[in-house]
Amino acid sequence: MKSFFDSPQGRPAFTPDSINSLSSDEVFVFGSNLAGHHAGGAARTAFKKFGAIYGQGVGLQGQSYAIPTMQGGAETIAPYVDEFIDFAKEHPDLFFYVTRIGCGIAGFKDGEIAPLFRKALELSNVCLPESFVHVLDNPQIPESYKIMKYGQVRTLADIVKVLNEEHHYDNLEKLMTDFREVLEQYRRRGTISAETFDLIQSVFQENKRSLFNKRRLNIARLEKILTDKNNINDKMEEVFYKRSIAKMLRIIQYLNNYQKYTAPEQILKDIQKLFNSSPSVFNDSFHYPLYFFEHGLRNLWDKITQNGILDNILLEKVMFGQHDEKVEKLGINKVIRIDYEDDGPCHPEVYFPREVGTGPVYVKGDRTFIKSCGEGKGPNSIPDYYERELLEIIRDSEVGC
Repeated sequence: MKSFFDSPQGRPAFTPDSINSLSSDEVFVFGSNLAGHHAGGAARTAFKKFGAIYGQGVGLQGQSYAIPTMQGGAETIAPYVDEFIDFAKEHPDLFFYVTRIGCGIAGFKDGEIAPLFRKALELSNVCLPESFVHVLDNPQIPESYKIMKYGQVRTLADIVKVLNEEHHYDNLEKLMTDFREVLEQYRRRGTISAETFDLIQSVFQENKRSLFNKRRLNIARLEKILTDKNNINDKMEEVFYKRSIAKMLRIIQYLNNYQKYTAPEQILKDIQKLFNSSPSVFNDSFHYPLYFFEHGLRNLWDKITQNGILDNILLEKVMFGQHDEKVEKLGINKVIRIDYEDDGPCHPEVYFPREVGTGPVYVKGDRTFIKSCGEGKGPNSIPDYYERELLEIIRDSEVGC
């Protein structure tokens, strides 16, 4: 891999914040919209100075190269970045300055866009912004992963921790009996209740302006508002609330990538369609997550107990903390190589921790590994199967109208 501190003579180590002129073999890479309306930011610079063609939203034009960033989530930008990287490989005679595409008017953060350019680090004729290189040299968990963090296994662990605060278990079987009673209560009530939907509805109505920036849904802002709404005193109820909000956020995020919501009423209408079809579509199945969590408890019992009594701090550290610290420090790809093994020839895309219970199950995606949440991402699965089912329910209801 090349170092950006060993740039060719006369070239800067990183893409300059301001570029006013180019040599004849240099290209200005900027974020555009598909319509090619180069009206602001780097797109305007490309149009005014480097030959960008008004009405052309993709590819090489003059001494500039357009990558669309305004059509949806970061995953919609990825194919265009891949296309650019292939183009740069095919044109080693050109030198490309990539600006902070998507991080201006489009509203993305460096941590969301930089990972799309990881393969560009291998190219000597592509120069990236310093903020992108910093992200790539210091792997971070993408924003979309943060929303997924409070998943089914986290919920199961928090149920155990709340029970343990009261009982201080020295017997695994007694713990498992109490745990399954609470889990049955959780199943009966459902993951996302009508009360949760009412809360979502009121939050959207009360925060119309702050939740939509330039007609684009601000998921991080929605997450913060819903988190701040948590004023529950009962600890077990708080566990259920956190899970319901996390799942609702994930569903909204996924639907937004396809529906491209521009107003709260559109989101509420689609969620209502899902409730009308069957509230059970929101419920957790706890199939794979429960299986691995229970096996993890048994496997790790000696490591998560102190003097024979279950220790919540040790449980947190052994089952979550050590893995998360490694991911923050080394990046998920290296952690998979060190601590994981694949599921064999039947499901080679699925990776399990070598020591059961010490990390989540992952599924290998196109560019990185994705946490398996047990809702369609796992053995015998189609990627995003669960979310696609929800989308089909919405679209079927539209056809029937």
